[in-house]
Amino acid sequence: MSARFLAVVLCAIALSGCTVFSRKPPLPRHAAIEHSDAPSARTDYAALVAEVEVAYFPAERAASGARSEPSALLLEALRQNGTPFAIAWDILDASQQTVLDELPGKSGAAREEVIAQLEFSGTGRAREHLRAVLRDENLAGLQHVGLRCPPALMAKLETRERLNAEDENLLPRGFTLPSAGFEGYAERVAAGRGEPARSYRAQVASQQYAAERIIEYFRAAGMQNKLLVFLRADDMEAGQGVPRYVAQKIKVRQLVLDSSGGGPIPAKLLTQAESGVPAR
Repeated sequence: MSARFLAVVLCAIALSGCTVFSRKPPLPRHAAIEHSDAPSARTDYAALVAEVEVAYFPAERAASGARSEPSALLLEALRQNGTPFAIAWDILDASQQTVLDELPGKSGAAREEVIAQLEFSGTGRAREHLRAVLRDENLAGLQHVGLRCPPALMAKLETRERLNAEDENLLPRGFTLPSAGFEGYAERVAAGRGEPARSYRAQVASQQYAAERIIEYFRAAGMQNKLLVFLRADDMEAGQGVPRYVAQKIKVRQLVLDSSGGGPIPAKLLTQAESGVPAR
């Protein structure tokens, strides 16, 4: 090989490398948590949902009615994307899953009979939004997932009552608590962003329970599917809580839509290795 030919080859490689590194590298396809601006009518939802498996929308901002509402635009973007997806709700407890599983395929009076069997928690606005989504004919075939701990268990956790063996068996295992998690919880409560009546133990247990339900969905439905999660902002703040626990066990790219309304938040990526626990 001549020196001139070698120089040409090396030059080509160098130029190729410059081309690659001059572009902003894409975010990791898996095991990442990304933040977006506060959702609005101007948000490009189609672009947001195209490359993620899990999208979290703040339940406090979800609204029924107008198709121009951010939550409605996000749902429409997922529907137009063409990838199978489901919706998960933190105001529906997991003990109602058998009822939720009856919804796909039902319409009219039969569907209303199933909806009437469901018990919702949360605010009046959140319940109204859930009913509107359940009654949307364009979404009639979707699967819905309840994320909330069963009420009896949640009540014991919130009142710090001693759990029996049956209660303990309902709680998920294999998660690692975030460092300084209790300090962050105390700061949020002091700042009025948390629930004083909700103990740290109850918060951790409810977040891990919701995360385990999301993990179970993907393991059953397949990792190629997508999931839209309506979740309290406090349970996904700063990429902690539910998204972080999900990342500890499965490799999915998660998008957290900010609810602060304070403008863009830099993307914060969390790899599975950084989460502290390997997938089981």
